[in-house]
Amino acid sequence: MGTPSIIALDFFGAAMENGEIPSIIQSIGYFGKTIQNDNISHSTEKVINCYSLRLVPEYMQLQIVSERLLATQVVKQFNWGYSIHLDNIASIDEYLKRQFKSKYRSIIRRYVNRLEHCFPIKYKLFYGEIDEKTYRFIMGSLHQMIIARFGQRKETHKEFHRWETLVNETRPKILNKQASLFVIYDGEHPIQISLNYHFDKILFSAISSYDINYAKFGLGHVEIYKQLQWCIENDHCVYEMGVGGMDYKRRWSNNIYQYQHHIVYRKNKPLTRLLANIEIVRISAKEYLKSKNVNELVYKLKDFIIKKKNDRGHSPQKVSITEVDVSVSITGYHTLELPKSKNHFLKKYMCDFLYSKVEQYSDVAILQSKKNQNIYLFKGKSNAQQLVFGNKKGA
Repeated sequence: MGTPSIIALDFFGAAMENGEIPSIIQSIGYFGKTIQNDNISHSTEKVINCYSLRLVPEYMQLQIVSERLLATQVVKQFNWGYSIHLDNIASIDEYLKRQFKSKYRSIIRRYVNRLEHCFPIKYKLFYGEIDEKTYRFIMGSLHQMIIARFGQRKETHKEFHRWETLVNETRPKILNKQASLFVIYDGEHPIQISLNYHFDKILFSAISSYDINYAKFGLGHVEIYKQLQWCIENDHCVYEMGVGGMDYKRRWSNNIYQYQHHIVYRKNKPLTRLLANIEIVRISAKEYLKSKNVNELVYKLKDFIIKKKNDRGHSPQKVSITEVDVSVSITGYHTLELPKSKNHFLKKYMCDFLYSKVEQYSDVAILQSKKNQNIYLFKGKSNAQQLVFGNKKGA
């Protein structure tokens, strides 16, 4: 039968991203639902390896193919996951009432309403169909968003090392309804994108980012709000956000859970049992160190090195912003268009102006002083704002 070995698998990644379930698992139960495995091992007698399955969500129950021959040891991981359980939720408004106090509900609705008021917003979920050109454009936009967002945070994105592979593999999954792309458009310009995976009735928001110029509008909250609407309307009972305790995940989640590490092995094979015991000790020691935040030291050191590197030669942009009377004369100014690259650095300031003053983008004139090119003016229907740049970049 051969020599037994340890087969280590990322259960969460394999299941969510590829719909793959280890052959020793007969079915998966979650929230009263069952996923049957079409790839089970029918010959349990031949199972001699030890399976080490990391990142098993606590809310999932794994049914192994033979409890008579196989045993499972569970080690709790010091990784927490965040998800939203939607059974018996009839609408997004109902979920907001259950999850948030009135003040925070108002904040979320303000993000949505103000975004839709200020810009010609469109929402699109590509699920089951997307042409190659549109797909490449959206994935390219997502890539640029991540570069800008993580550059702002001075961190590296965990998926960048396999981005080309990800791009090549994801479109077929969208066409097969194993994945989707959710996009928020300002006109024809994507401002927020989420790459999702679909596993049974679970939608996993795996990679998402947004145009940092629109930060004031809380696009992360708008994304969740709109995707929850879609899940409720399309019979998905779990909105999964995965591992990592970002504040927005904690606020939205009604199911915060701990991941588990499952070690599955043959009971009556001494060598396999020995391998399993070694693996249990190894995993337990690793999780103990994680509980003491030892692993955080490595991440902090990497981020420190990246931040020091990115800080070299960086000088912050200086700008003075002043409210002015909307009747201000514009005879000394000429009109600009933001899409032009040399004026694009104004986009963030424009978005901030629109959000705070509740003006519509189509109603705002963007002007530059004819005498001093460091002076700009935003002039809307009811509000106006002057910007004076001391160390202007991009112009």
